[in-house]
Amino acid sequence: MWELLKELFSSTQFIPHGHCYLWQTKLVWLHLLSDLFIAIAYFSIPAMLLYFIHERQDIPFQGIFALFGAFIILCGTGHLMEIWTLWHPTYWLTGVEQAITALVSCYTALQMVTLLPQFLALKTPEQLEAVNRELQSEIGERQRAEEALRNAYDDLEIRVSDRTAELSKTLSILQTEMAERKQAEAALQESEAREREKSQELEIALHELKSAQVQLVQKEKMASLGQLAAGIAHEINNPTSFIYGNVTPAIEYASNLLKIISLYQSHYPQPSNEIQNEIAALDLDFLKRDFLKLLWSMRTGATRIKEIVVSMRNFSRLDEAEIKEADLHSGIESTLMILENRLKEQPNRPAIEVIKEFDKLPLVACYPGQLNQVFMNILNNAIDALEEKINEGSSFTPQIRIATEVRYQEETNLKSLIPNSQLIVIRIADNGKGITPYVKEHLFDPFFTTKPVGKGTGLGLSISYQIVVEKHQGRLKCDSQLGEGAEFTIEINAKARGNAAPRFAPALIEVHDNPIFQS
Repeated sequence: MWELLKELFSSTQFIPHGHCYLWQTKLVWLHLLSDLFIAIAYFSIPAMLLYFIHERQDIPFQGIFALFGAFIILCGTGHLMEIWTLWHPTYWLTGVEQAITALVSCYTALQMVTLLPQFLALKTPEQLEAVNRELQSEIGERQRAEEALRNAYDDLEIRVSDRTAELSKTLSILQTEMAERKQAEAALQESEAREREKSQELEIALHELKSAQVQLVQKEKMASLGQLAAGIAHEINNPTSFIYGNVTPAIEYASNLLKIISLYQSHYPQPSNEIQNEIAALDLDFLKRDFLKLLWSMRTGATRIKEIVVSMRNFSRLDEAEIKEADLHSGIESTLMILENRLKEQPNRPAIEVIKEFDKLPLVACYPGQLNQVFMNILNNAIDALEEKINEGSSFTPQIRIATEVRYQEETNLKSLIPNSQLIVIRIADNGKGITPYVKEHLFDPFFTTKPVGKGTGLGLSISYQIVVEKHQGRLKCDSQLGEGAEFTIEINAKARGNAAPRFAPALIEVHDNPIFQS
């Protein structure tokens, strides 16, 4: 090893390079100064490259800059070696330096070959300027959107302030009323019986106040919906009746005209050329076949519109204040008609199969519009549960089963409470994802919902429970097991019981862990 190094740095085997120049002073100085300035330039270029990389850490391809720096430094070192060998003939050392320079330069060239497509893919200044213009445009749009959002927020604050003032006024009125009630209660404390009576009245008033608070939003919405549905049904009914009433005569007239044309063709098989050309241009045979089809399609569409109008009228009976006898099957069918768009096949799921197992029901004394609202809430929840299960990737046939039946007092435990009664039972079941035990505990609580914000108010089942239990002195229960679907059961008496106290216990929410669809 020592001998190898000694040979590399040995200058005794060769003559200095200056002998090749015959030691002519001008020639020697020319080569010396040229190599010196070239070396200085070569060493300054890597220094500037290193400074550039240090200052611009975001520049890509920093490795190639380092390779260029090493290559240029080796080239500068080669020129210094040229100066050295003028007087010191260490040509082996010079050869090693040039070999290292060759390796580094070749490796740099190979790296350039692999990186050249990436260099060519770099965006031009014009492209970068276009991207910058797009970004500036997006920034402008975002600023305008933020300005609109700020304006909407300011407007919302004004509305909230107005609403807060109204609520404060209402609260002040309520506080005044509560103070007056407390004074009245204090005045009635002389008699224990009167005190208990007043206490009961206050409890009833408080319960009604809470119920009013829960139902306020839902009542306003459903009342508006009822008025809107009734108005739309009325406005659509008149032109639809006109169309439906005129389609049948139009079909008869068209049939007669087509018969006359057929008779004419049979008696005059060779009309004039002008008529033949017109028949060919109009494709008379096609018109004769298709004209009646169009009229029958119009009649079918008009019939469909009439059915929808009838369903909307039946469903919109939300403001009826009196109990009347109604066909519950008609209410269920009207609700299904309104929900038909949700039940049919969607791009992300198959159609929901509705299985109806209807018993022969008597007319039921009830608030029909409110029961329609109950059917709507339960069926909507069933559709939501089926869609959630489908979205989770489950493969199954979505089904909703609606069953009705009549139970007489021999089939119930209410012989002494409801003599000679007919109990109407309505079951609405789905094979969706089911309900967890925690949700079952709070299912009928006001404002309780498992849906995302903006998708539900949490009042649907609470309102349904009040309609069935408090308005109709009935029972509403849910049977469900997670993964096996859910079944809601509505039980009401076929005959109205006036203002009598509910015959069922106050707490009638029943939840059982029984599979709904096991077969």
